[in-house]
Amino acid sequence: MAQKRKKSRRNTSGGNRLFVKLLAVAAIAILLVAGVLYASRIATGEAGFSWFEKTDDSPIRVENAQLLTVAMPSTVDSQNVEYTGYAVSFNPTFRIPNYVAYELTRSETKGNAKRAGSFKRDANVENCPKSADYTRSGYDRGHMAPAADMKWSEQAMRESFYMTNICPQFPALNRGGWKQLEDKVRDWAIRDSAIIVITGPVVGDAHKTIAGDIAVPDAFFKVLLAPSEGRGIAFVYQNAGGQKTIARQAVSIDSVETLTGFDFFRALPDDIENRIEQSCDYNEWNN
Repeated sequence: MAQKRKKSRRNTSGGNRLFVKLLAVAAIAILLVAGVLYASRIATGEAGFSWFEKTDDSPIRVENAQLLTVAMPSTVDSQNVEYTGYAVSFNPTFRIPNYVAYELTRSETKGNAKRAGSFKRDANVENCPKSADYTRSGYDRGHMAPAADMKWSEQAMRESFYMTNICPQFPALNRGGWKQLEDKVRDWAIRDSAIIVITGPVVGDAHKTIAGDIAVPDAFFKVLLAPSEGRGIAFVYQNAGGQKTIARQAVSIDSVETLTGFDFFRALPDDIENRIEQSCDYNEWNN
């Protein structure tokens, strides 16, 4: 009996060693596969921070939704709407957006969707203007989420022409310096794989109006985050002509937060958020 018990213990030990070896082989295989996948992501520009799991096949991903969320003072009137290509916080009092937010990926800079033919009122949004409210106002119907960022989808393109996405914008700005910045953002999305874009107006206490109660912004901001690179930057343009040198309009995200009272990228770890929001190095972005 003693010999049988001893033999049994030897068999159990051998089985344990075999099990451990199998686990080791499996672990090595998993590491090799993970290494190949990660190397592939680096080669295609898809590798990024652990807090940003990047794919390149949809406009707004669940893992990035928190990066598109902006905290605003409770005094700001807001109605939130999600469209195919962007999310908007619309201000029924000012009748313009507080901000629009979306992610622009490399693949979304391409597409065949033609520019929509006309601007449309969104009947589902309280106090949304009509396109005719801007007629002969002296201001363009300025997109906050540019139509050129939505050419990957016909529906996204159509929805970019909803008046919830529009602000009164000085013509020379809309067709000049602001357009140049929008073009540059698309270049950065191609280079960096994806860019988080948050854009909106700055409305002063003594702002002008058109059509009686549509607020004319004093300025516009654009806040950018390149998650794969771990860098951020912002731009502020006055609602006026000129301003064709992009670098001169670069500011920190912190300064836009001070200007608007909004809080961007709260979902990031504090140390990463602080570093990103303090920087305004245009050369870092334009290298």
